Amino acid sequence: MMKKAILLMIALIVITGVAHARRGVTVASGDWAPYQGDTLPGGGPAGVIVAEAFASQGWEVTFEYLPWARGLTLAQQARNDGTFLYGYSEERDETFLYSDPIITLDTVIFYRKDRPIDWTTPEDLKRYTLGAVLEYNYGFIRESDGFTLDRISDPVGNFRKLAGGRVDGVLEELLVGWDLAERAGVADRIAYHPKAIDSEPFHFIVSRSHPDAERIISTFNEGLSALRASGRLEEVLSRN
Repeated sequence: MMKKAILLMIALIVITGVAHARRGVTVASGDWAPYQGDTLPGGGPAGVIVAEAFASQGWEVTFEYLPWARGLTLAQQARNDGTFLYGYSEERDETFLYSDPIITLDTVIFYRKDRPIDWTTPEDLKRYTLGAVLEYNYGFIRESDGFTLDRISDPVGNFRKLAGGRVDGVLEELLVGWDLAERAGVADRIAYHPKAIDSEPFHFIVSRSHPDAERIISTFNEGLSALRASGRLEEVLSRN
């Protein structure tokens, strides 16, 4: 009887230990060069950071490279274990937990060289139609505040629309915007306004409905903190 009790106790300890020591996460990543994407080494610097942050805590990451809207929907439904890079929005905060910031990036307005956009105050921008991406947050530029945003799922398509005169400008992060303009074949016709629309921290996010959400975010934050303390975070990001 004593032997059976001991064996049962050992089994419970093993089961509890396995449940506690979660070792794998499946994460959605979109195409947002030069920061993340399946054609970039290691999935891009943001992908490297996500993988190494979890790895430093003994967790392994499997990336699923998906269209942005699809990846976000799966994450929201807790059909994967999270996604990145996402800025904060009040609407998204209702359904997602946010990690500590991974990186802070500037959003600017790109325009055609022959049709420049100049602005001083937010009101100046309300007369323009600006290309944007579905589900993205652009700081003070919101449709609900009277700005005109033409949103699509394909970021490269925004620059083709800009070149074709179907939008007046495109809202995009600076380095990402140049990469997209190159891929659209219109970089020689494009310029940007140096005044940033927004300087925004970007995060790893997990659905609040995920049964292990708190633990995933906590583990990621611990790993991210370790990368920052060692200098590895700065090293990876400086490659851009």
